[in-house]
Amino acid sequence: MPEITALIFDFDGVIVDTETPDFATWQQEFRALGAELDRELWSTFIGSSMESFDICGHLEDLTGRCVDREALQARRRRRYLNIVNSKPVLPGIMEYFGLARRCGMKIGVASSSTRSWVEGHLERLGLISCVDSIKTRDNVTNVKPDPELYLLSLDSLGVPSAESIAIEDSVNGIISAVTAGLFCVAVPNEMTKSMDMSLAHLKLDSLAEMSLRKMIDLAGDHV
Repeated sequence: MPEITALIFDFDGVIVDTETPDFATWQQEFRALGAELDRELWSTFIGSSMESFDICGHLEDLTGRCVDREALQARRRRRYLNIVNSKPVLPGIMEYFGLARRCGMKIGVASSSTRSWVEGHLERLGLISCVDSIKTRDNVTNVKPDPELYLLSLDSLGVPSAESIAIEDSVNGIISAVTAGLFCVAVPNEMTKSMDMSLAHLKLDSLAEMSLRKMIDLAGDHV
């Protein structure tokens, strides 16, 4: 039975809940103009990329009016960052990072966000020194659900997929991790809790509900 030697975390929604305020601040902009941002539509992009979604264009289609895109995005972004920059780590993260380091496990972060975003928050939270590998959209051609981020993370950590656990919160992330061959644990947040997480090998409401040692045992048994 292979030994589990590495944990690879998604960032947004797994280490910090950046996803709920992201949607909420956009929803405020839509409602200010008498429109509604569909949560299900938004959810299809969680864990992947918003680049293909012209959100301001969508707002204009719904309202039938042009908006000052630059002013709207800047206003929304300021409000969003004010919220996110005060967010703590999600439950269980500190315990998992701490025990993983004490046990000599490697820790990676695989995120569809930018490197500056991920590194900035890891530094703010005092976790940057704990992480052995950070792979983001800046390092790959294809973000999640493509497996490229996880495959690159495995290569960077120098571990095989059979010795690794991925911790994800979205369908796009789960597909990416499972396709790359990792044991995947789904820990949905407020924005992703209604998603179908059946592709994950294990689903938890929070990392705080299961010890890392037990998760390692389950992952080892699965392999």
